[in-house]
Amino acid sequence: MRCSCAVCDTWMVHSEGMKLGCVCPQCGYRCQACLGTDTVLSPSQLRDLRQDPLFLRKLADDLTDPAEEELPPAEEDPWLD
Repeated sequence: MRCSCAVCDTWMVHSEGMKLGCVCPQCGYRCQACLGTDTVLSPSQLRDLRQDPLFLRKLADDLTDPAEEELPPAEEDPWLD
């Protein structure tokens, strides 16, 4: 995983020492955002997300492949001949 430093906008390097995360070679800033730390949701929080319209809209957007909408119908696809 490669992250951009939040301080100086340099690509950070993944560190697998005693403290996992990314380290900026420029300024030394450490980050664990790409590891998903502190993002574990409880079962009740997951249930609440089903009622959140913003979450549902974002989920639908993420699951919709815009490339699929641009493809011609199968009967018009020249690669299928």
